[in-house]
Amino acid sequence: MTSDNREDYLISILRLSDGNKNVKTTELAEFMGVSPASVTEMTKTLAAEDLVIYERYKGIRLSEKGSAIARQLRKKHHVIEHLLVDCLGMNHEDAHQEAHKMEHSISEDTSIRICNMVGNPIDEDCKYCSDPCKRYNNGSVDVVQLNKMAKNKEGTIAYIKSDDSDTIRKLNSIGFVPGRFVKIESILMDGGDRVVKIGDNMVALSYDLASNVYVDLS
Repeated sequence: MTSDNREDYLISILRLSDGNKNVKTTELAEFMGVSPASVTEMTKTLAAEDLVIYERYKGIRLSEKGSAIARQLRKKHHVIEHLLVDCLGMNHEDAHQEAHKMEHSISEDTSIRICNMVGNPIDEDCKYCSDPCKRYNNGSVDVVQLNKMAKNKEGTIAYIKSDDSDTIRKLNSIGFVPGRFVKIESILMDGGDRVVKIGDNMVALSYDLASNVYVDLS
């Protein structure tokens, strides 16, 4: 059995159970489009690896170890979907299919970098992240919105956060990505444009657009 195949089973159990109830083998077989016999065989393999708990007549549920793997995988899937939709303009159905192919191959570190870049929403799977971001840690006081920074204040972009895909694409295209140094050079007027030094360039951002950039001042 391949690792990808095991992961497909784990995330399918998570999706069917919502992480807190048993899943019948027949239900899992129908959901995955495989035979009940295949589910039974894989259940034995996953149980032997302490990834699931199987109770006769009750069904299958994820163990703590299996739940952590499944939730990390689901988070990767959502992160990739956001990248494909928000940054590349792909429609949601195609993005879902592509994310399913890619979720097994990208590393945890890569998915975290993508997550910060696209401002993936915080959800219950974040607590299983190997390097939880400051958004998850109750909004660290060291992170502020770019439009709230005073003149001459500087820091490193922590993440981009917006519900609008066009906004994320626009900010990324002009260089506002996590890890880059930024400094407020001037404020044209109260509630107006911010002239921001990013790398070796100067960029004017509106107050509203700058509100989507979160900067680590620490």
